[in-house]
Amino acid sequence: MGVAATKATKLSVPWLEDLPDPTGRAVLVRATLDRPLSGDPAEPLATHRAGCLAATVGWLLGHGARVTVCGDLDGGSEQQEQTLATVQAMLRPTAARLRQVIAVRAVSEDEASVAELVAGHDLFVNDTLQDSLLPLPSLTVPPRRLPSAAGRSLQHDLEALECLAEPPRPFVAVLGGDDRTARLRGLEGLILRADTVLLGGALARPVLQAIGELAAATPTAPLLKECRAVVGLSRRIRHGLVLPIDLVWESQDGSTLVTDALGTEGGRVVDIGPRTRVRFAEAIEGSRTVLWAGALGRVEEPAWAAGSLAVAAALRNEPTTVLGGDALVRVLHGAGRLPPSAAVLSATDAAIEWLKNGDLPALAALRTGA
Repeated sequence: MGVAATKATKLSVPWLEDLPDPTGRAVLVRATLDRPLSGDPAEPLATHRAGCLAATVGWLLGHGARVTVCGDLDGGSEQQEQTLATVQAMLRPTAARLRQVIAVRAVSEDEASVAELVAGHDLFVNDTLQDSLLPLPSLTVPPRRLPSAAGRSLQHDLEALECLAEPPRPFVAVLGGDDRTARLRGLEGLILRADTVLLGGALARPVLQAIGELAAATPTAPLLKECRAVVGLSRRIRHGLVLPIDLVWESQDGSTLVTDALGTEGGRVVDIGPRTRVRFAEAIEGSRTVLWAGALGRVEEPAWAAGSLAVAAALRNEPTTVLGGDALVRVLHGAGRLPPSAAVLSATDAAIEWLKNGDLPALAALRTGA
């Protein structure tokens, strides 16, 4: 998961080396500050994010720039202050080595506040794929006013995505994670791009409900309609949408149940079942490209990591693999199942959105900026 070397990509955004000489200039770096940044080897993605941000800041400081790192923050004021202090401490060794000072601050997502922040800077660096899927003022306003480029974290992610622009086929996409419906929105775009889409864990529930395999208790009617459209599209163009045929449930009393017939809903989905693991592994084994976004169960509990680990074993033929999701990367790394050649993304939702739509608002802003 090292920082990739500079090179041109089909995603064609400027890199740090494309900026005007930063010596003596004030540079605003928009980073991902609301996701874990760590040096803990047990948290490989958090360590990767920290290393990429330090690489971006180190390059700028090493070229004589003055740097302000900013980002959106979660929680109340106390939690935000703690986050800012943590990021400042993480970057302090880089600054001390180069005898520089780094400012770290939260950003407000309104144009007036962003314009005020931008006014004190000469250059802008976007270092977040995660937030690039949204037309946020902190990512779209600065490139209109300042020479701008992608930082090392965004560069690494875009170079990982490059192999998905024209992927060797068959191309299989595996979607897991929690049951946030945002990942399902616009899924037709991914169905069109990938030859096969595997939908696992809790994320499969709305689609199973839409086709009558589960009682439609939670999702809204529009989502059910969209899920039916996705199933219909996959059948029309013969791009497979592979759904679980058995699931592991945890009931309210803490007991677990594997259901073969998916008609009984109760509790929460914690993993894909044994038959689905075989089905998913078979779908992956003949692939030449795999995008895997999110664990297929609640892998925080070792007993519920079995599905994700079983599917990971099917990557032994070493297809071109791009994967992401903190929980997925953590469990594969800990079990020694993280493919050595895999490209690991810092943010998967943005990657999926890019595949669906072909671009992201903040990337377009970097290309057409000042």
